[in-house]
Amino acid sequence: MSKYIISSVLVGVLSVGYLALAEEGTNRPSPSIPPKPSIRVKAQEQKDELRQNIKDAKIQVKTEIKDAKERLKEAAEATKEDIKKRREEFKDTVKIKREALKDEIKTKREELKTRLEKIKDERKKETVERIDQRMDALNEKMMQHFSNVLDKLEEMLIRIGERADRASVERGLDVSAVRSAIDKANTAIASARLAIEVQSGKTYTIKITIESALKTDVGKARQALNADLAKVRDAVKAAHSAVKDAAVALAQLVIKPKVSPLPSVLPLVSPSPTPAQ
Repeated sequence: MSKYIISSVLVGVLSVGYLALAEEGTNRPSPSIPPKPSIRVKAQEQKDELRQNIKDAKIQVKTEIKDAKERLKEAAEATKEDIKKRREEFKDTVKIKREALKDEIKTKREELKTRLEKIKDERKKETVERIDQRMDALNEKMMQHFSNVLDKLEEMLIRIGERADRASVERGLDVSAVRSAIDKANTAIASARLAIEVQSGKTYTIKITIESALKTDVGKARQALNADLAKVRDAVKAAHSAVKDAAVALAQLVIKPKVSPLPSVLPLVSPSPTPAQ
């Protein structure tokens, strides 16, 4: 009986051990099953398709940038041609005004000689006639100078526009503020050119009263000239300031490359003839 009990216990212990081992075996992770060949092929196809899509997207972006650059180049050329045309029209207008002014100046000087007959001092007569000639020469010289200044400002404005266009295409920056400043600068330059056209058709008459008031008479003509030159100078300075604003707008937008500082192209003091008494 005791042997039977012991045998039963041993069988029970062995059974429990077998069950425990069997349960442990079921809890172990099953070995990984290699994917089927069809799954690997499909995954590779998806990778290849993704790579091709990326490649196509890059090509498309490059093509779009290239096309945009071509359009900007064409627009820049059109702008340059437009500026060239406006300059030629401006120069033709000034030339016509100066040609028309020659006869007026000739008549004015003949009348001045007649008015100077009342002046006894020959040296004073010669001085007044010389000042009259210098005033006309000064007016022409300053108008030419201001015209050259505007030419330089226009060239600078073109470069600012080209840099803004590149920043827009290559870096995707918003350049609307720069373009707005460029438009304002072009308007200011046009106004300055109009002022030069008007001034180019002017001459100044020295009205002779009496010999004792000769200096005053000459001074009035000189003051009239200097006042008009100042108006033109202010118009050119306004154009200069507007171009500078466009350069600053670009510099604030694009840190690199930096926009070179705008040089001062206006004379500090306008030369004026001084009558010698």
